[in-house]
Amino acid sequence: MQIPEREVSVEMYCRLPLARISRRYLTILGTLGFVFAAMMVYTHVDEERYMTFQEKYLEIFRFVPSPRPYPPEGALDKSQTCIHPKLDVTDPVMMHFYKKLKKVQCKGVTNWVFVSNGTLRFDPKAVILYGSFKCNYFPLIRGPGDYNITYGNMTENVQDGSALVSDFFKIECMSTKKKNYTNIHAGVHVNKTIKARLASNKPPAGGLGLSVALLGFDSMSRMSWLRRMPITRNYLVNSLNAIELEGYNILGDGTPAALLPILTGKHEQELPEARRSMNFSNPVDDFPWIWKDFQNNGYVTSWADAEVSIAPFNYRLLGFEHSPTDYFMRPFFLAVDPTYKKYSRYCHGSEPKHMIWLKWVQDLFYMYKDDPKFLVHFYTPLSHDDNNLITMADEDLKRTIENLELQGYLNNTLLLVMADHGARFANVRRTYSGKLEERMPYVSLRFPPWFHEMYPDVINNVKTNTQRLTNPFDIHETLRDILNFSGAGQGSVKDRGISLFKSIPKERSCEDADVAPHWCACLSWQDVNATDEVASRALRTAVETINFFTDSYRADCALLAAGEVSMVSRQVVNEDLLRFKETTGDRGLEPILANKSMTLERVIYQLTFFTEPGHGEFEVTLEYLPSTDVMTVDPKAISRINKYGDDPACILQKNREIRQFCYCNNNIR
Repeated sequence: MQIPEREVSVEMYCRLPLARISRRYLTILGTLGFVFAAMMVYTHVDEERYMTFQEKYLEIFRFVPSPRPYPPEGALDKSQTCIHPKLDVTDPVMMHFYKKLKKVQCKGVTNWVFVSNGTLRFDPKAVILYGSFKCNYFPLIRGPGDYNITYGNMTENVQDGSALVSDFFKIECMSTKKKNYTNIHAGVHVNKTIKARLASNKPPAGGLGLSVALLGFDSMSRMSWLRRMPITRNYLVNSLNAIELEGYNILGDGTPAALLPILTGKHEQELPEARRSMNFSNPVDDFPWIWKDFQNNGYVTSWADAEVSIAPFNYRLLGFEHSPTDYFMRPFFLAVDPTYKKYSRYCHGSEPKHMIWLKWVQDLFYMYKDDPKFLVHFYTPLSHDDNNLITMADEDLKRTIENLELQGYLNNTLLLVMADHGARFANVRRTYSGKLEERMPYVSLRFPPWFHEMYPDVINNVKTNTQRLTNPFDIHETLRDILNFSGAGQGSVKDRGISLFKSIPKERSCEDADVAPHWCACLSWQDVNATDEVASRALRTAVETINFFTDSYRADCALLAAGEVSMVSRQVVNEDLLRFKETTGDRGLEPILANKSMTLERVIYQLTFFTEPGHGEFEVTLEYLPSTDVMTVDPKAISRINKYGDDPACILQKNREIRQFCYCNNNIR
């Protein structure tokens, strides 16, 4: 493909096959480099304030697509047992499935009523459209069990501004213009029994005093979240300083395999039998749910899953006989599910479905603003079947989190925004990138600012753990630590669950963390003989790239050649992952492996070598794409690892940015 001259940047150059770059482009880039160098000398900018050589080009060519990002410093640390792949947000294979959709626009009749802060309100717009109206209120009652609902005694002629007497209700209204309105609404009414319990039962003195709000989303890998939820993600990371786990690895197939270890500390097979297909099964009430621990220690609790038939504890399992938490949203969705067919797609009346779920989170914070809370809310409809649908809710989710922050509700809350696993659809799952993304869902933790100041060791450990192997058991232990803080310090590889407040050992393996081989996304380094054809090509590419930086200063800087090669290695994926097709069995525990492993789409090489003259030692990470036979190197992945002293003295007043690459000709004797 022909590259227009103005679209060539240093990073793009280094990511194109060297044989395809014409001398003309090299001259153009070299000339630009000379201009930048002259500007730097003229302005006498301090060394610490220089933009890097590469950044100056990118500043000029802002419209050049961002190259594939390399991991932060230390992420390729070979002393770490588990090294997760650094996946690509712009991976062409995965971008093939990407599509951004418009926000949900609900058509039809405007909802006549809405709920605000535990009160029923009549919408003034509806009064203008339909005339004044009177309404009858029917409280929604759960049970028996998880599959039945009834309506309680009617409250006739309920008034605008009335306090709710139930969390969910059906309302029937008639206007003076003979128009009718029937709908089911959700809110939060304060339960006096719960309030009395909270007044007498306070969180333990040995705990951290944080509330917990877990907002979970189905089938969203870390990369898919970055592609499809940029507004929310930008707010979380750049405004709220959320910390993202980049090495979070799933434990099994599907949502129960992700949520049960978090909420019970157990695999499903370690819990009492609850499968509907098995004899002598029982509902899941007796599982050791962690929300029971929080409830017993002074917290108000909630569980809100927005699905009915495929809910994580109801699809294969028997669900709950009794309400599992203080506030439980399943009865509402059980009631409204049959009504959706009469509304616009993704809508409940004139309101997007996801906004009802999001507003319920806000209602709980408002109605129990001064009480410790443990909230677990999970949303499936906009991402389970098609990740692209969730792009419609990006702005709404960001606005909800922002509202919670601006109202001060997050000032005492650990906010967990996460997913259970990546996309599991056949067409995505068959790709190498899809296999890896499925195993690495999105997870972020946001602590209030005061927590950073009061517990700096904990925050440092959480940040360290972003690059370590983590799993759902670790989140369970972290939640337990909120109730009974066991201190920072070092975790043990002997524990399959390690609190994120402790430093997770670099030696931790998938076996240590109880991750089955076919779910383990860890990479390992494999030594490669320097005479290997691809390795030899990688060395040539690395040296040519280093020489490119000094090309415009060839009168000053020597043309370097490869000297002794001390190390060549490449990252490899475990064979079970490459052969994995799907799981079988009622619990999805048995892997089905193909006879042959799939071909890798991308191979990472790392080389350590000396250049001559000057005996400079470099460590370079390169990427090889077998399908296109393209070898690329990112300038940010080139490290000079020995001292260069006065070797580049001749270039310091011209361009300090290339000093690590330059060996002055006047040093050659």
